[in-house]
Amino acid sequence: MSEIVRVEPQTLSMSEQMQFSEIASQGDMVPQAYRGKPANALVAIGLGQAMGLSAAESLYRIDVIQGKPTASAELIASNVRKAGHKLRVEVDEANTSVRATIWRADDPEYPHSVVRDMAWAQKMGLATKDNYKKQPTTMLQWRAISAVARLACSEALYGVTYTPDELADLGEVKKSSHAPQPAPAHEAPTVQMITQDQWQEIVKACAEKGIENPGAFVAETLGRQLPGPNAIHADELPLIMNTINNNEGA
Repeated sequence: MSEIVRVEPQTLSMSEQMQFSEIASQGDMVPQAYRGKPANALVAIGLGQAMGLSAAESLYRIDVIQGKPTASAELIASNVRKAGHKLRVEVDEANTSVRATIWRADDPEYPHSVVRDMAWAQKMGLATKDNYKKQPTTMLQWRAISAVARLACSEALYGVTYTPDELADLGEVKKSSHAPQPAPAHEAPTVQMITQDQWQEIVKACAEKGIENPGAFVAETLGRQLPGPNAIHADELPLIMNTINNNEGA
């Protein structure tokens, strides 16, 4: 009986990662977000190496959108399984519904499940999009996988918790880093933070969903440490509220 042989990518030292980033960022075959920006490439390579990706693969499988690293649902599913957790996806073609379930390796008796169906897509304003009309179960499958991974084992995702399409669907962005970007302005725009009233709106929404620690939940959603509510950008509020409203852990 033949066995599957897994070839692990070569682990690069920091100096080797820096050298690779300097060279790769000069080419025109890499995504736009990394051209002429070796520091960006270095961050992506570091994230990719933690996920078991080669340096070159990292630049193509990790997409940066407005400073946020994203990954495909396939890569998210791969990371979940590499971490030792069990992931199963059940597709109900007749009812256009998908259930994704994860059993954590450290708590195998308790399943975490997320269901995505066309009623959910309708509620989120996605049902009229071309992809949801042409391949609804495929789109729902990717959404179910990424949602249950965030719910059950966010630590296995290395901070790369959303897919590019998902951020776009949430209204977070309009363009991917793989598309040409306008030249940056000479002066960086002022970043507006949320108000105290908006923070109370987040706290109230968390309470309604049974989320006991709003600060930790928001930090996990944004994929970064938050010293306090005043560190939350105003343009991140729609993403936070959508994530709270779609939280299945309540």
